[in-house]
Amino acid sequence: WKTLLNYNKSIVVTSGTGSGKTECFMVPLVHDLTKNQNGDSRKQAVEALFLYPLNALMEDQKQRMDNYIAFSGKDLKFAVYNGNTPEDENSPKYDNNIIKPYQNEMLTRREIREQKPNILFTNPSMLEYMLLRKVDSELFTNELKWIVIDETHTYKGSAGAELAMLIRRVLKACGKSANDIKF
Repeated sequence: WKTLLNYNKSIVVTSGTGSGKTECFMVPLVHDLTKNQNGDSRKQAVEALFLYPLNALMEDQKQRMDNYIAFSGKDLKFAVYNGNTPEDENSPKYDNNIIKPYQNEMLTRREIREQKPNILFTNPSMLEYMLLRKVDSELFTNELKWIVIDETHTYKGSAGAELAMLIRRVLKACGKSANDIKF
């Protein structure tokens, strides 16, 4: 945590399943985003981008993220943006009986675009689409401070090269260099 917060450096965490890897990045990230809030106002900008190779991994992290944000006592928002994210409340994918939002979660693409979550969970395929679509271009601003790549060992060979190029495009879209971001 000191490396991420005090020395402004990036880290790689490797350890066994259930050993606390997620806490190694999630807790300092939420702390960093909350300490920079001015009063009760929330930045309406994506400040942290979480990349997961599988949608199921994103779903596993939602409750944990919601708990950390609630514990912080600050107004941060997060969202999952993938192929299952409904466009709006009228979308066939949107079902009030199934979707049970967490307190700090944004549920629709419209809400994500209009109110911009502080923390955005997505996968490389959807990130590629987001970078190409004009409607999503406002999500990529110079407010980006964090990029979390979960399950990095899955990105080998050409998949690793593609992810590296995708991250370079994100940095360019945000007007950032790799030195400006905590990975």
